[in-house]
Amino acid sequence: MKTFILKTDENGYFLNDTKIIKEVEDLKGIANETALGALKILAKKPASSDELAKLLKVPQKKMPLVIKALEKAGLIGIQNTTPKRGNIFKSAANSFSYEVTDANVKVPLKEQRITDTGTGDFFHKFIRDGKFEGLICVGSTDPHGEYKSISKDTHYAMYLTMFLGQFCSLPKNFPIVLDTDIISKNLFKNNLILIGGPVTNLITRDINSYLPIKFEKEEGWGLKDKDGVHTRDYEGVIEKIRNPFDKTKDIILLSGIRNIGTFSSILAATRFSNITFKGYSNEPTWSVLIRGYDIDGDGEIDSIEIAK
Repeated sequence: MKTFILKTDENGYFLNDTKIIKEVEDLKGIANETALGALKILAKKPASSDELAKLLKVPQKKMPLVIKALEKAGLIGIQNTTPKRGNIFKSAANSFSYEVTDANVKVPLKEQRITDTGTGDFFHKFIRDGKFEGLICVGSTDPHGEYKSISKDTHYAMYLTMFLGQFCSLPKNFPIVLDTDIISKNLFKNNLILIGGPVTNLITRDINSYLPIKFEKEEGWGLKDKDGVHTRDYEGVIEKIRNPFDKTKDIILLSGIRNIGTFSSILAATRFSNITFKGYSNEPTWSVLIRGYDIDGDGEIDSIEIAK
């Protein structure tokens, strides 16, 4: 089992493998410029004793003692042996450590921080201190609602969770819920991310009147904004509002008229988040119309356009 040093700065957490030195005598044998210089060389590439002596500009007869000390401390090992070069040594760790006491402090880690300001602001109520706070609501795959619909976009939540999982640890509660669960268990007063439109997701139906871009059903379903009604399959929306059931919470909607529109919105909020949320700055009510395109012609949406 490897041991690591944990380092952190303004960009997040970083790990470096380390070898723990347990004996003080081993520390004495490697606490010199020649040994440290050999470690730095071997960290980059394997080398023989003679090669190390040449690179470090020390007598060849001195290197066997240095190598013996490094081997005893467990910091280097033999990679292979050749007739011409002899033993070829390799690094066993990028650093070494000596523990004064075994503290074993448990640290909850997140993989990285959201460095894009707009994306961070957009999801700030859902990701706090490396923890996910809210529920991701997908439509039930059983016939439900007035249209007896079956949701076919629930798997899109997996891609969204992979994206958000970069920035937060695994929550204790299971955060993926069905729209029918929200209703039956009265879970409305949470931060909610809704996936899917009002036909397949009943919570989207219930908050539709609060949305800046609303779903409207005339001859067919469409998305109505200030420019009119949008009905193309590849169009979708990303919207954010205060939760009407609890004004301290937020609701984010990722949806389209059809599955392809919902998928376009998911891509815009994840893979293309730096474009989608550029300029976003904590507006309580916010929306954008997304158009998805198949640029490479393989039959799948791979690019998005933000409608102006």
